[in-house]
Amino acid sequence: LAVRAQVEDLEVDEDSLAHLAEVGDRTSLRHAMQLMSPAFIVAKTNGREKVALSDLEECEGLFLDAKASAKLLQEQADKYLA
Repeated sequence: LAVRAQVEDLEVDEDSLAHLAEVGDRTSLRHAMQLMSPAFIVAKTNGREKVALSDLEECEGLFLDAKASAKLLQEQADKYLA
């Protein structure tokens, strides 16, 4: 994750990297990596150049991983057109 942040030229603090590792373990590494870019946008919107844990937590509330998304769709299938 640190290498990916460096490649994408994103500054991410250590707490955020640790949290991303936990997210990757809980969901998928792909999902954890995909949270970095929107978290950086949130950080910049809040006037910072470095991703903080609060930025990641906000993005986690906005973006679901594939498994959670599929589960939510299944649970709410009656609310969608067939």
